[in-house]
Amino acid sequence: MITLKTLTPASSLWTTAATQIGAISWSAGPHLAQVMTTVTWQPWERVIYATDGDRFVGCCALLANDIVPATDYTPFISTVYVDPTYRQRGISLKLVQTAEQAAVAADITGLYIVTRHVGLYEHLDYQLVDQQDDQFGRPSRILYKALNKNHSFTNSDNLTKKQ
Repeated sequence: MITLKTLTPASSLWTTAATQIGAISWSAGPHLAQVMTTVTWQPWERVIYATDGDRFVGCCALLANDIVPATDYTPFISTVYVDPTYRQRGISLKLVQTAEQAAVAADITGLYIVTRHVGLYEHLDYQLVDQQDDQFGRPSRILYKALNKNHSFTNSDNLTKKQ
């Protein structure tokens, strides 16, 4: 059974999660693991950690900053990852929705996602607001979704670009 846990640096699973996330073959995993172990986290920042029993199967993070360095956009859902053997089961959707719920609980009214994919997050009501190169020089899309406390995370939201 897939279990999602919302972690902070004070969580007992933090070090284990950082180690497992750091072992992901996708370069974003080691980057997030480094952030987990070397950066001071804001009180509302979180890692959403998915497991199947003791096996790590996926993650994402709710962060103040992501890989687009010259922007005033904040906060972000970052590093959405699902182990290839667990894909096509809706886990990434659950990871993002759990991060959205953590954001709502922290009184965050909107979230950004940096991606190079087209169509992956739009079905979750994220809308394109900008395009910029990320810190690696890759062209990236910046998507935004407005949140509210009564949001069901399945209905369309109106776009409000953060100023």
